[in-house]
Amino acid sequence: MDGLAWQAEFVSGWAEIDQEHRALLEMLQQLRLAILEGATFSQVKPQLLACATETERHFQHEETLMAAANHPLYLSHRAAHQNLLRDLSLILEDGQRHPENLTPETIETMGALVVRHIREEDLPMLSLLAHPKELAQQQAAELTAENVF
Repeated sequence: MDGLAWQAEFVSGWAEIDQEHRALLEMLQQLRLAILEGATFSQVKPQLLACATETERHFQHEETLMAAANHPLYLSHRAAHQNLLRDLSLILEDGQRHPENLTPETIETMGALVVRHIREEDLPMLSLLAHPKELAQQQAAELTAENVF
């Protein structure tokens, strides 16, 4: 199976977020295809930058949703976003310095980071947002834990 393909298991129940995730994966698929067809770094640089911009915009959207709900995972999720952006930035910087390193596998590595984030970070976070009762219980547990110490 294509590691950059949208999969049913990625559906969070938040249509707008799901569409953003799907769009990011499609952008990565297009990048991989362009490189497979022989595009150089300078030819795909605009697509790479657009993908980075869209990723940052998407992360801001998620963080805004989380902050508005006083989500207990907000800080850890924000840190996960910052780490993912750093990792993607390092890959892009390497491609800039060593264009020959920008391969379809490079894009697949980027995609694997995004997919892992969706599975391990976004789905649990969005599940709590979709279930206010569980979110309130998680918030209460966080407050109780803070008061113990």
